[in-house]
Amino acid sequence: MDRDVLGWLGALLGVTILTPVVLYLITGAAVGFLVACSGGPQGAFVVGASGGNTLELSCSAVRTLVKTTVTVGGSAAAVVGVAIVAVADITRGSSGMR
Repeated sequence: MDRDVLGWLGALLGVTILTPVVLYLITGAAVGFLVACSGGPQGAFVVGASGGNTLELSCSAVRTLVKTTVTVGGSAAAVVGVAIVAVADITRGSSGMR
């Protein structure tokens, strides 16, 4: 296997492992400012309403949902971005694309 391919596989593996951890920690620190609930941590957050029915979640559930969404979306974007750059670099360096 080519050294460039192995290098990019290592970079992709590193991004796949480290990005979710870093995003979850950063989002966890900032989510208190992003999701402010009345009543403190025991308060409820109205997520949806239809007619007389409402869907309420606890503040901790909403914060966990926000952290998970940001982590999954950001990780997917980072992995796809690295994969696109890796494919472009490998194909540029191969003899077939000169």
